[in-house]
Amino acid sequence: MGRPRRYDEDQLLDAAQELFWSRGYDRTSMEDVAAASGVGTSSLYAAYASKLGLFLCVFRRYCEGRVSFVAEATAEPSADLAVAAAQFLERVVDECGSSTDRRGCLLLNTIVELGDRFPEVLEISTATTERMEAVLAEKFLRTAAEQDVVLDAADARAHADRTVLASQGLIQLSRLRVPRERLTALAAYSARASVWESA
Repeated sequence: MGRPRRYDEDQLLDAAQELFWSRGYDRTSMEDVAAASGVGTSSLYAAYASKLGLFLCVFRRYCEGRVSFVAEATAEPSADLAVAAAQFLERVVDECGSSTDRRGCLLLNTIVELGDRFPEVLEISTATTERMEAVLAEKFLRTAAEQDVVLDAADARAHADRTVLASQGLIQLSRLRVPRERLTALAAYSARASVWESA
């Protein structure tokens, strides 16, 4: 039996995520993570085997957080489908504005940086996107039922797909320093457009 870890893994992963998110994978070394976390490099390699192993652990954890964010952002009742989409996209805009460095989304950043190199990245990213879409589709179905609107599962998923796509576009525009007012207006327009067939 190996020796128990003598560090807080959540704190370690928080420190590693901050580095990978702000610098990118290639510009972050295990030594950087060790310095930021206070966990020795030997312990890092013992726990995660490699930088990629550590990164994938960080990435999976981040992606779980994105699914949880969507679930939390869609938990409240909505007056109609467009409002349901708008409430979610408004939360995305709020989150974009909460980061002073406008670093974007670690999921999207990682697809660009590592998607062609590590198949695990695309597998995790695809599964995460599908789960976010499924949460939104369920929100649309729930809202339609509450408002006595006929909406089948295929249409709900199509609305969800477009809404997730809109959220990713807003995040990328935020990285370009697009003003919040413009992001808010685009979010409102995208919310209406994503469900126009059911209007």
